[in-house]
Order: sequence, then structure tokens, then C-alpha cells
Amino acid sequence: MRHNSQHLKGFFFILVCFIVLGNTTGFAQGTADYTVEISTKFGRGLLNVLSSPLEIPCTIRDEVSERGAVGSVTGLFKGIAFFARRVLVGVTEVGTFVIPMERTIPPVCAKGPEAKVE
Repeated sequence: MRHNSQHLKGFFFILVCFIVLGNTTGFAQGTADYTVEISTKFGRGLLNVLSSPLEIPCTIRDEVSERGAVGSVTGLFKGIAFFARRVLVGVTEVGTFVIPMERTIPPVCAKGPEAKVE
């Protein structure tokens, strides 16, 4: 048994040395980019889930400004639909954060240039 554990320790030592010494700048940069991308996606997913209830009042506000009093009813239903969409997108982003992906919906209550999906 002792003979096998020495071989295993030697294998792990060589493996660690290979990883540490063989870590080139390009590899390190790629890993850092990947880490930033997946952490951004995870944070964006959490933000989507937590901010999803804001879709309802924001949509009501937008609809009322466009349609008047009728906009409160249409805004409510659109807001509920946008709320559900944001929750689903957020849960999907959190659940699949290890797969980097660009933003799919604009930030909540965004208007103008910041409402564009990047």
C-alpha cells in the first residue's frame, strides 16, 4: 500500500507543477475572462430575479403615459407578463451561469439608450 501512495503523491506533485508552471499568459487571460463572464451572468440572473416585481409598476407607468387611464389595465397585464419573463430569464441565467452568454433582456425599467440589449 505504501508503494502505491508514493506513486499517487508523485503523480499529484507533477500534476500541480504542470498546472502552475504551464500556466501561460494566454491561458491565464482566458481563464480570467471566463471567470468574469460567468460571475457577471450569475449576478445578472440574481438581479433579474430580485428586480422582477418592479416590471409591474414600471410597465403600468409607461402604459399610462402612452395611453392614459386605459394604460393602467394594459400596463398591469403587460407588467405581469414581463415579470414572468424576467423571473424565467433570471432563473435560467443563475442555473446555467457556467455557460457564458450575453444579456438577453434590458435592465428593468430602462428607457432610451440604456434599454438596448448589449
